Amino acid sequence: MVLNRRQFLHTATASLAALIAPGVLLKARPARAAGTDPVVVALYLRGGCDALSLVVPYGDPAYYAARSTIRVTAGTQLNLDGFFGFHPSLSALLPFYQSGRLAVLHACGSPSHSRSHFDSQDFMEFAAPDDKTAQVGWLNRFLEVAGLTSSISAVTIENSAAKALVGPVETLAIPALSRMSLTGTYTNERRLALRQIFEGSAKPFVAKTGANAVDLIELIGTVNTATSVTYPGSKLGLALKDLAALIKGDVGVRVAAVNHASWDHHANQHIHFPNMAADLGNSLAAFATDLGSDLDRTVILVMSEFGRRVAQNGAIGSDHGHGGVMLALGGAVQGGQVKLAGDTWPGLAPAQLFQGIDLATTTDFRDVFAEVLDRHMGLSDASPVFPNFSVSTSNYPGLFA
Repeated sequence: MVLNRRQFLHTATASLAALIAPGVLLKARPARAAGTDPVVVALYLRGGCDALSLVVPYGDPAYYAARSTIRVTAGTQLNLDGFFGFHPSLSALLPFYQSGRLAVLHACGSPSHSRSHFDSQDFMEFAAPDDKTAQVGWLNRFLEVAGLTSSISAVTIENSAAKALVGPVETLAIPALSRMSLTGTYTNERRLALRQIFEGSAKPFVAKTGANAVDLIELIGTVNTATSVTYPGSKLGLALKDLAALIKGDVGVRVAAVNHASWDHHANQHIHFPNMAADLGNSLAAFATDLGSDLDRTVILVMSEFGRRVAQNGAIGSDHGHGGVMLALGGAVQGGQVKLAGDTWPGLAPAQLFQGIDLATTTDFRDVFAEVLDRHMGLSDASPVFPNFSVSTSNYPGLFA
């Protein structure tokens, strides 16, 4: 079949536009960052990660009493401070904790009482617990307040933008860097020809969409994806490998979101959780190592929409709970500590549990977000990012010196 010029323009524009999120256009080819601008990465553990298995409160005897099978066997945990320990599958992360670049925030999460995955994820990504009218992600609000309006400033390593990045500021969704290039022979000639064709279009939308898609391909094409670091071959490992290349490439990325799914272990958690935790730990460790000196300007926040109930269920799993855990990894992080609100563990004894079944939440996730935006990203007033929430430095968990 021979395409005429009009048909070619329509087909090529649709193909190129599919590489970027709907409505996303590069307003101009952005200048490269100097390699010193701070970066924040939101890594979402989808499905409700069991905080009590990821970071084990082995110093609390009620932990063992509540979990006959899914508990981390006493003595196998990786000691952090004499009370808490990493799951043994997180051994790759232990050196980052010991060197002071990784902090743990326990009994941390949402004040919402919802146990719905979908609602709780929305509440966290919109930073608006129990507000179902919120439609703008917390990171998108940050971009708007900070004036970071270039599309390359924010990326989701996924087919579509994470809800934390949804909003009026345009962002990119990149499924894989390998898909953001022209393949075959004579790529430079073909790219130049595409640019000339699109720029010559009489239709403004076609001209703008096509030219900006070519801009994106050219910009991504300057990123060196080669690395000596070995990543897991998992979806998470490959996503973080691409993200590390973008950050090291200094193309202007300031905010990023990555997903790690399948943490909803209602059955046989003792079988599934170790594999999930190993993938998380090995992928994060590879990412941090690969960043090298760029880790000093990057903070990775690891979070999940909620935790799990303290007691295991009848299917050798755990059900939707409340209090969770967050990890903060970065060169500027005041790590080597498990941070608790008021330096107090809420406890797992029956009388100490939220609604009689859950670890209580004592640190609001928005205080963590606010501190990162303030003391790492340089946003002096984070209040506009958090609707119906009073930002107070006195509530910051103390992630930075």
